[in-house]
Amino acid sequence: MRVSIKTGAPGASQKVGGGAQPASTGPVGAPVAADALSVSNGAHFISVARARLEAIPDVRQEKVEAIRARIDADAYNPDGDAVADGLVREHTPVRQEP
Repeated sequence: MRVSIKTGAPGASQKVGGGAQPASTGPVGAPVAADALSVSNGAHFISVARARLEAIPDVRQEKVEAIRARIDADAYNPDGDAVADGLVREHTPVRQEP
């Protein structure tokens, strides 16, 4: 018995990249199709945005050092009311009026 696979036939494997040998073969010696991955533009955008966000440090060290120096010099006197207002604003959900 002879098995032949014609290019373009159902179940036939297409070579991509001009490789000389298929990566693997099936049980009868026929080439096995390689896995493929397709990423949408939205997924690519999210991936790039996530990578850029990870590059930003969580702590702005220059600001920490400046405040630390003011605390050490006893020159840091934040307005308690402004700090409290900022905390409340930061942790209160925004209501949208209809």
